[in-house]
Order: sequence, then structure tokens, then C-alpha cells
Amino acid sequence: MLSKAGIEVADTTTLTKGDIRKKVWTFIEENDLANFPRPVSNRIPNFKGAGEAGQRVSSLQCFTSAQTVKVNPDKPQEEVRFLTLDAGKVLLVPTPRLRSGLFNRMDGHTQENKETLRVMAQTEGIKKHAKPVGLDSKVKVDLIVIGSVAVSRTGRRIGKGEGFGDLEYAMMKSMKAVDDSTPVVTTVHDCQVFEDLPERLFGPHDVPVDIIVTPTEVFNVSHRLSKPEGIYWHLLTPEKFKQVPILRVLRDQEQEAGKEVTLADGLDLPSPEELKASGRGRGGGRGARRGARGAGRGRGTGRGKARTFSEGDDTKAQKNIQVTINVSKKNRIVKRTVETTTQPDRLGSADLDDEDFEAGGDKPQRPRKPKVPITYAVFLGKVPPACRVRELKDSLQDRDVKPVDINWRGRNGFAFLRFTGPTEDCDEVLNKLNGLTLQDQQIIVEKAKDKAMLYDNEMEEKAPRRSQAPKKPRLPITYAIFLGKVPSTCRVRELKDALQDREVQPADITWRGRSGFAFLRFTGPIEGCDDVLSKLKGLLLQNQPVVVERAKDKNVGMDDDDERVEMP
Repeated sequence: MLSKAGIEVADTTTLTKGDIRKKVWTFIEENDLANFPRPVSNRIPNFKGAGEAGQRVSSLQCFTSAQTVKVNPDKPQEEVRFLTLDAGKVLLVPTPRLRSGLFNRMDGHTQENKETLRVMAQTEGIKKHAKPVGLDSKVKVDLIVIGSVAVSRTGRRIGKGEGFGDLEYAMMKSMKAVDDSTPVVTTVHDCQVFEDLPERLFGPHDVPVDIIVTPTEVFNVSHRLSKPEGIYWHLLTPEKFKQVPILRVLRDQEQEAGKEVTLADGLDLPSPEELKASGRGRGGGRGARRGARGAGRGRGTGRGKARTFSEGDDTKAQKNIQVTINVSKKNRIVKRTVETTTQPDRLGSADLDDEDFEAGGDKPQRPRKPKVPITYAVFLGKVPPACRVRELKDSLQDRDVKPVDINWRGRNGFAFLRFTGPTEDCDEVLNKLNGLTLQDQQIIVEKAKDKAMLYDNEMEEKAPRRSQAPKKPRLPITYAIFLGKVPSTCRVRELKDALQDREVQPADITWRGRSGFAFLRFTGPIEGCDDVLSKLKGLLLQNQPVVVERAKDKNVGMDDDDERVEMP
């Protein structure tokens, strides 16, 4: 098999979709055919020319006549999302990993400022401006635009391997939002187009494409392949069922319609109790997870050992009830659980004798478990400040990464994963975490330099300061950009995200957000200043236009009093 650009794949009996993905990702990286984010492994590649391909989509008849367009949230389809909004159409974007629903909706406005629409088409803009669409909403999708890793001229498509694109289509089919006549378009680089892909690698759940758009051509599949009929429950694993909460709603709907719903290998669906135990069932939200943890430093638990019980869970068929007893010792409130039986009520004797709490002293502390020696740790950087540790845990679970614990500093933008296995396993963990994203932001994944500094959970307060490594010599600053009218409530993180979206990478930032301005400083050729100014044209922060000008003094921000933010 040969792609249009010469990617050769041997059609052996052991060939898998993963082999083809690796060939494509490697070819794109080695030939520098992608823009940010890099590397392209484990993602839909943001190929060079994605904007031109998006423009070609807007000239298709199926796009012109469509009123509602569903576009995947990946970077290479950003231009299509912008053009959909700019044309005044309804844009539907799937929620990340289908955790909170199926779609987010934005309505386009032909009279809206184009720069505002461009921001709305980006990941952060979708979070701010989109509204969720419920499964019970009557939605009719006229066109689907999807990303691919590889595609054949016969219409077979290979995604990044997580199956969410196929699952999204199956859900839309179940909702009757699409039918077999709904066109499916993919935008890819020319090198991603193969003459054909082995039919044996594809199943009934794989979504084929009808139109292939590259930066140089539009190709219509001559003989359209049949599309999935809906959700193929017998192909879903229990893990995927637990991972995507809205599958439970569709499961209930299909069961009510009399359809048989069993998972892969004939397994029954997880029971509500199993879903709650996994922390993903209905009602098994944060509160339930907190209860499952029991003791801790959560609000209202103090330092005592909290217990939570649910009614009807007792193996003796006795009803557990929770009783709150006021204890004068140190004005603490101790939550106790007693059993209701046929014998007299035990509330009168519900003292603390059985917990070795005496009037003369505090309850003795249980001996702590010996700490398991940490053999290596992994550093995660550029963690979004709004991200919660639960989101990280879900991502680790999806990638089968199991640290012994997590040192979480999400508000400060980083975290450490600590492990106790052989140090040789670190490379395997790094490979599994390659391409990790949290809230659609690329995360830095590196082996931690010093595992010993992570032994204490109170690292910030108790860990001794490490001797600072000698600073690398700074490259000379050649030019600087002035940003004015910065909103006083804006944070430097928002500016960094905006620069990342526009592929602008200064050497550092002199931040004076509260005073309404900032400076970006660069070390590249002076001729690059015009290109940076062009990329920053129409920059918005908190939906407010920002003044962008070339700074008169390239050395601005060199004073010690300036708050300089080093860029990675």
C-alpha cells in the first residue's frame, strides 16, 4: 500500500491500524509537515495547509446548503469551525471524551466581528461560548466534518485510535440526528491519503467518509461505503461503557425500545452498584467519591476518621442510620453509626468506649503504614489551573498508568506521579503518557529529576530547598512587542493560551496585567517581528481587543523590579 506522498505500508497478515498510524505520524514528523501541537503521535495531526483545506470545505455544495454542521474539536479543523460560524450556521462540537454530554452548540452570526468568531472556533472559545445540547434535543445534522490519521480513496478512515469519532456517529444515529445520506467529510494532508486500506481491518462500527479534502484537491468517493446503523453494544467493553456516562442514557432508551443490550464477549452491563463503586455511575459524583474515601482533609471532616454508610448495604439486612452526637471534648462533632435492630434503641449507650476514647485524653493515633520506597517519578507541566485531579486520574486510567500516588499542584500548573516499580518501567510510562492533554491543553511529560524531594506530601512547606542549578546563559533580546489595554482581571495564563493558539513563542513575558499592559520579548531575527505582529492582529483577552505594537526599546522588562515570566 502506498499513500499519495509515498508512505509505504506492507500489507502483511499481522498488519494493524496502529501500524498504519505509526507510519503516518513518523512520516509527518520526519518531513516537518505539521504545525503546533507537536509531536503528532496519538493525535489528529495539525497538518500544514489545514487552513487551505478548510477553505475548500466551505466551497462544497454540501457545506453551502447545510444549516447545522458537526465538526470535531481538533486543531486542524479549526478553520472549518470558523467558516461555519462565519456563514451563520449552527456549529456542533462534541464534548471532550464525551464525558459531560454529546454536543456543545454555537450559533454563527454573519455580522459578528471575524476575530471574535475565530476565538469562538478555538478550544478556549468553545468552552466560553458554547451551550450543551441534551440527548433529548431534536437535532438534525446536515454535514459531518471529521479529522483522520489515514484515509483511503475508497472511503475507509483510520482515526487516532480511541474510538470516540465512531461512537459520536453511532450516538447521532441512535438519536436520529443523522441518516445514511448525511455526508461525512474529512480534511487531511495529501500524505495521509492512501489508494486503499485493507478491508479486514475495519468493522461495521467504523465510520467511512464520502469526501476527502486536502490542501490541493477535493476527492469524492465514487462508491460510498455503508455507514454504522447505531451503537454496536456487543463491541463495547465494560471499561468504555463506564468511561462514557451518556451511554447509560442511550442504553436505557434502547432497552425500553426492546433492543438487546449486552457488551463485548456477551458480558452484562455493569450494575448501578458497580458504576457507583467506580465513581462514574448516576449519583456517583464527587460527593460519592468523597464518601468512599472516608477520612481525609475535606471540608467538614476535620482530622477524625469519617465513616459513611448507605441504607440497605448491610449484609445482615439491618438498616444502618447515621447519628450525630455532640461531644464536648475540644468541641468536636463525632459522627457515629448504629444499627437498628429488634432490641432496644442503642442511642443511649452510643458513647466512645469502643473507640478507646477516654475523658482524660485524646484517641490514640493508629500507627502509620511504612512508606513504600519511591523508585522514580514523572513530572507533568503546563497543567491548566482550572483542571481537577479527578480529570487527571481519569486520563491515567484511560492510558493504564497506575502511580502509587499523585503530588497535585494543579493551581500552580504542575503535578508529580510517583511509582514504586523498577526504574526501567519509567520509559514505558512516558510512552503511555505521550500526547497527554488535560482540558484540551498539551501537557509536558518528563521524568522527574529528583524522586527524593517527593517523599513528603507537604512538599511546599517541608521539603528543603534544593541548590539552584546555574542558569543557562540568556540569548540576547532582539525585539519586543507591546500589548496595551490588557484587562486588569486578566491572568498571564490566559495570555499564554492565546499566544499558544496563534503559535507565538516569546523568550519571556514582562507582565503588568493589573496596570493594563505587557511586553513580549524575542530572540529571533528582527525581520520576524512583522510576522509576529501579523499573527497577533486582532488579539482578544477576555473578549476585549488588545493594542499590539512594536516596542520602541527591545530591552524593556530587563529591570529587576519587572515581573518577568520565563517561557518554557
